[in-house]
Amino acid sequence: MAKKYAFLVDLRRCVGCNSCQVSCKMENGVPVGNFRTRVGTGDVGSFPDAKRFFLPQFCNHCDKASCLPVCPVPGATYQKEDGNVVVDRNLCIGCGKCVDACPYGARFMHPHIPIKNDPKPFFAKVPELKNQPKASLRVVDKCDWCEDRRAQGFADPACVANCFGKALVFGDRNDPESRVAKLIAAEKTVVLFPDLGTKPQVLYIAPDPAVFRAAELQINDE
Repeated sequence: MAKKYAFLVDLRRCVGCNSCQVSCKMENGVPVGNFRTRVGTGDVGSFPDAKRFFLPQFCNHCDKASCLPVCPVPGATYQKEDGNVVVDRNLCIGCGKCVDACPYGARFMHPHIPIKNDPKPFFAKVPELKNQPKASLRVVDKCDWCEDRRAQGFADPACVANCFGKALVFGDRNDPESRVAKLIAAEKTVVLFPDLGTKPQVLYIAPDPAVFRAAELQINDE
C-alpha cells in the first residue's frame, strides 16, 4: 500500500514550549515575522478557575486543499501521492491566490526569495500582476513536512524531532505499525474547520475542546 502521511498533535502532552516553532524556523530559514509552524496561546476563565491552552498549528496538507484549484500555474502548488502539499519555487509567480484561499493561514509570501517563472503568460488569470515589476514578486512558502530534511534520511520533520513532550507524531497512517496509525485508531481525533470539507491530514487529540474556543477556531461539533 502506498504511503499516506499524517501529522498528529496530542494536546494532552503539549506544554507550550514553542520548540516546534523555533525548530521549524531554524531548519527552514523562515524569516522574521513569518511562520511555517506556530503555537497559539489562549486563556479562558478567571482566577481561581483560569486555564491556559496551547494550540500548535501547521499546514494541514488537506486531501482536498483549497489552495490547489486557485493556483493559475499548473504544478506551482501540488499534492504528492503521499499527501504532502508542496510549492515549486521555480514555477510560483507570486500572485498570492493560494495564500488568500488557505483557511488555516498556513501560507505566506517569502520576503527574501524572488520568483523565477515569467508571470506574463498568466496575466489573463491574474491581471493584478500586470502592473507589478517581476523583481518585486516573491514566492509562496509553507510547511512541507521538512521534505528536504527527510530526503536526507531523517524520519521526522524538525518540529517532531525536537518536541520533548512527544506531543507531535508524524508518519504513514497506512502502516498499522506506525505510532501515528496506532494513535489514530485508538484515540478520538479531530481536525480544524471540518465543515469546509478540505479533509486535513493534521489531526488533534484534544481532551478539552475549550482550546479551540480560546483560539477562536471551529472544530467538529463546537
